[in-house]
This record gives sequence, C-alpha cells and structure tokens, in this order.
Amino acid sequence: MKALVYWALSGIGGVQRFDALLTRALLDLGIETSILVPSSFNPGDVENYHGVKIKGAHIIKYGIIDCGGAYCDLVNNVQGNIVLANIISNGNYDLVFIDTLFLYPASKVLIKKCNYVYYIHGAITTIKPRPVLTLKPHRLFLHALLSALSDYRILRAEDRVYANSLFTAMLSRDALGYTPKVLYPPVDVDRVVKYVSDKEPIVSMLARFGAAKGWDFTITVFGEAVRKCGIKDAKLYLMGSVNNAIELGYIKHLLELSRDLGIADKVRVLVNPGISDVYKVLNRSMAFIYVRPNEPFGIVVVEAMAAGAVPIIHKSGGPWFDIISMGKYGYGYVNRGEAVDALCRILTSDREFIKMSRLAMERAREFSYERFRDNIKYVIKKLR
Repeated sequence: MKALVYWALSGIGGVQRFDALLTRALLDLGIETSILVPSSFNPGDVENYHGVKIKGAHIIKYGIIDCGGAYCDLVNNVQGNIVLANIISNGNYDLVFIDTLFLYPASKVLIKKCNYVYYIHGAITTIKPRPVLTLKPHRLFLHALLSALSDYRILRAEDRVYANSLFTAMLSRDALGYTPKVLYPPVDVDRVVKYVSDKEPIVSMLARFGAAKGWDFTITVFGEAVRKCGIKDAKLYLMGSVNNAIELGYIKHLLELSRDLGIADKVRVLVNPGISDVYKVLNRSMAFIYVRPNEPFGIVVVEAMAAGAVPIIHKSGGPWFDIISMGKYGYGYVNRGEAVDALCRILTSDREFIKMSRLAMERAREFSYERFRDNIKYVIKKLR
C-alpha cells in the first residue's frame, strides 16, 4: 500500500506536529509513505521542533514564492494543489490524507480518482462557501477567495471524515448532517517523560507569540497569584514561536508588562525553542496555563500533563471537554479570579499538586502515539 500525506500548512504549530506524527505512524505500520510539502520544508526542523523522525518517507516538494502575507500563502497553496492534482492523476497512491478544504484545483481529481481520509482540525460550520464579514476590505476579499477555492464535497463521504475531538465533531454535526468520528491527535508521551526532572515552582505557557494567544492574561494571572498567595520563588516561563517582526515586537510588550507588574525578575522568555527545551521546562513545571478559548483540541495541553504539569485552561473547547473532562484532570476557569485561585492551589499545596499531577499524567497516556498508531491502522482497514 502507498499513502500520501498532504502538508497544507507550513510552520511549526500543532497541525504540523500532527502531520509529522501521522507520517511516522504510517511508516511504522509498514506503509510506503510520501509527503507533499513546500520547497522550504526542512526535515531537520521536524525533528528539532516536533521531536519526530520521518526517515523513510519520500519527500515531494512544490515550489513556493519567497514572500510573506496571507495573499502570498494563498498563491503558494494553489501551487501545492496543482502538484497534488498531478500526483493523484497518475494513480500512484492508494490513500491520501488531507486536512484542508482549500483544494483548488486538486479536489475534482481527488474525489474521482483516489481514496482519501479528511481530518478536521477545527469545526466545520458551513457546507458551502460563505464570505466572512469584516471591517477590513482586504480581508473580506481574502476570505471570499478562500471560500470560492474550497471544495466542501470532500465532506460528503461520511466514512472518510474524522474530527480531532468530540468538541469539534459536535460543533460540525449540524453543518455536515452527521457526527464525524473522533480520532484524537497523538502525543509522544514517552519522549516527553524522557526529560523527567524535579519539580520547581514554575508556571509555563507555550504558543505562538501574538496578542490572540492570551499572553497578557497569563502574565497578569501569574502576577496576581504571586501577590495574593505570597509565592516568592515562583517563575513564569513563556515559550513560543516568532515568525516575523510583529511577533518579535509583541515580546517587547510582554516584557514591559512584566516590569509594570513588578515581576520582571520572575519571567523567562524562550523564543523558537527546540522540542527538547520545551519538554525540559514542562517537566520542571508545576502548572501549565492554556488561555485560548474554544480550542479544537490542544496537543500542548496533553504534553504538559504528560510531564506532570497541572493544566489550568479556559472552560471551553477540546481541552476542557475532551482532555481534562470538565475538571477531573485539571483546573478550568471562566475569569481571571478563578485562574488565580487555581494557580495558588497548585503552588501552595503539595498534597493538591501531587494528586492532580498524577491524575494528569495518567490521563495523558490515553492520547499516546501508540494508541494513535493503532487507531490509524483501524481507519485504513475500514477503508479497504
């Protein structure tokens, strides 16, 4: 059997980690696997940032324009789709894994000539192109283009569509007319625990450095917890990727906020850390804060739990419903006060921390790479 994984997105986020581990799982199952990636793709980055070796995979690259911005990304994606269409037309693959609706002009060939699995990373709320209302005209045009060049017919094959969480599946049900099956993303738990270390009063956060990720909230919560509970020796580690000057400038804002709150000496910033550095920090951390509401899943939450860091997350999305089961394996909050109280409980009570840390680690095992690999084997068997 020959399989192709289409990496529709570049970068070093959760989607890319999923694609890397999916590729690894297919290879481990003895399946001849190829990946279609942009020409900027570097296998070394996959191992450095995601801790995944994809040796054995056949890498197919498509040319991209070396530029920045959403419209540039759109053009580059079209380039990838053209190559994807040509590959599928040649009939060289028995199965294609895709996770994007933006498939012009590949979708027609994909539907007619190839068996595929579609993976939903975020809820599908419409089954036809629909422009997004926005006050910025250039973004309205961009959304209109993306919608027009997307193909929702891919979603009609109910037996080929999988969601990354029950939360995502339920939100997609009305639009799709059925509830997609759930295939949880994998977490390499064994790799995480290789960096086991003594715990310290460290609170950590990992995300891309940008205002939408809630860094200000985390710094403010940490500052209030330090003052309210007298946690004098606590440290806050902020870890994340930086891809442009805007994101780099945002770090300066965060450092200024830390100084304004009087906690600058307690804040550490790690820019574009390798996966080993991330796991070392998580294994030293007692608490991990995840701010983004309505997150479809949240791989990093499970990674933190595998390291024994107790998660503090917004009461919404996959992290709340799928991962910590509405408070059974971690803490949730709806406002700043609840987040501060949760952090104080973790950092000031050894008994509470030990209990919740053990629960978190046990829960993380349920999202292991081994379980994901077995589930992929089952998915492929059903399609044959």
